[in-house]
Amino acid sequence: MATRRRRRVVRFRFVAGLAVLALIAVLYGYWAPFPYQPTIIAAAHREKISPYLVAAVIRVESRFRPDVVSPRGAVGLMQLMPSSANWIAAKSHYPQSLDLNDPRVSIQLGTWYLRYLLSAYRGNTVLALAAYNGGPQTVNGWLLHGVLSSTQTDYRDIPYPETAHFVQRVKRFEAAYHLMYAWLAPGKHFVVGVVSLAKLMSEETKIKLGERLGVAEIVRQEGWGGVPARQCGNLVREAVRLAEEELSRS
Repeated sequence: MATRRRRRVVRFRFVAGLAVLALIAVLYGYWAPFPYQPTIIAAAHREKISPYLVAAVIRVESRFRPDVVSPRGAVGLMQLMPSSANWIAAKSHYPQSLDLNDPRVSIQLGTWYLRYLLSAYRGNTVLALAAYNGGPQTVNGWLLHGVLSSTQTDYRDIPYPETAHFVQRVKRFEAAYHLMYAWLAPGKHFVVGVVSLAKLMSEETKIKLGERLGVAEIVRQEGWGGVPARQCGNLVREAVRLAEEELSRS
């Protein structure tokens, strides 16, 4: 009797484990996939915004389909209108051709535009996302007439149901991406650690370190916070090694 019970428990655990794995596969593969991850992370890092927000916008706008075209004529992963893309390219000095079906082009232009809107609305994500969907002129009109406030936090106050729904979905997916892809976060901590470490180093040591890792030009232009997150772990290790070398000579 005890043997049968154990077998039933083992079978139940096996089936439950398969169900959990299937649920995880559905969540990661269908509900909240994250293709084009290196491109999204690089673009978000360059514009200093959250890659989770960029991924959420793409998930809602196109479900990561690079060739989708909306009834209004918006194109690509981040659903940019060709006229908007031309304006963004001119403002951001984008040097390449504007093939909006190219994921790299769409992600770079769309991420720049998201950062532009976040800056325009002083970091207010609700207003920036509303402007991404409904247009900045529309949002500015709502602000002017007191329909929305500059400190808006509730998407339900947005007059256009389509835009309100867009903001709601993006915010939800952004939270989901934060939870499901939390393993991306250590890169941020490494960047903070590198900046803190750089404050303790002499200028001579900083120059040596930058040259040793091939990031000297980035550091000169953007500071230590501009070093790509993927290189920060090596940077910390190399800084410790360099410090040990200097201590051994002293």
